[in-house]
Amino acid sequence: MIKAILFDYGGVYGEEGFSALLKRLAKISGKPYEFIFSLAFRKICIEDGFVAGKVPEEYFWKEILRGLNLSEDKVDINELREYMYEYFKPRDYMEKLVDSLRSSHVVGLLSDQTAWLDELDRRYNIYSHFDYLFISFKIGLTKHDPKIFDYACEKMQIAPPEVYFVDDNPENIQLALKKGLKGHVYRDFDALIKEMKELGILKNRNSRKKIPLEKAIKPYIKELEDALELRHPSPTIYLDAIQYRLRLLKKFINRVQERYEFEIYEDF
Repeated sequence: MIKAILFDYGGVYGEEGFSALLKRLAKISGKPYEFIFSLAFRKICIEDGFVAGKVPEEYFWKEILRGLNLSEDKVDINELREYMYEYFKPRDYMEKLVDSLRSSHVVGLLSDQTAWLDELDRRYNIYSHFDYLFISFKIGLTKHDPKIFDYACEKMQIAPPEVYFVDDNPENIQLALKKGLKGHVYRDFDALIKEMKELGILKNRNSRKKIPLEKAIKPYIKELEDALELRHPSPTIYLDAIQYRLRLLKKFINRVQERYEFEIYEDF
């Protein structure tokens, strides 16, 4: 029986803002994305310990600029940071899922995140939706170290087989499975909901109330309207914000078109 669910942040509970930042750096520097990922994530975040809180944010930016042969007078770090935050927002449907799970399960956030997550929490009130926080920069452990799963289970006082971990990185799920946890490689929200029902985490309800299309699509329209009303001094961030929300809307419309019968429910 599953008693606790742990969610990753970037790419699961929230959008993947770090990847958006690296893609932006690739455009600025002309370097391949893989090179920048290796520098930023593998070296600075993991090997040098930025994610685990061993080095400050200033070190991250200094090493990034040095590794990409960029000078501070040509790169606005504050603008890059804001660009990343814009893409790092929590997903509304995940927030709703987490809130619904808390009535019957222990829910935690387990993620390789830096102090940037504190800023995201100040903006979007993330932490209050979880019972436990296992954030790498706060506890000094990353998902590259299997001990993080021992630590989480011990703090929650729940046995590993009773914990369900959701992450978009298969390698992290493999480590969790080796520690006895159950896991799900996140690719699609519908697939996650389906498996949660199969495991008994979520119950199938036969009397669910359908939401009209207009009501379901309203939050996406609001997001787009907010982006259009945005008056950011940087044209790049302004345009990227609009394009991001347009992609969300397009993805939603495609999902509707793929389903011959429109079905969105008020609960899970």
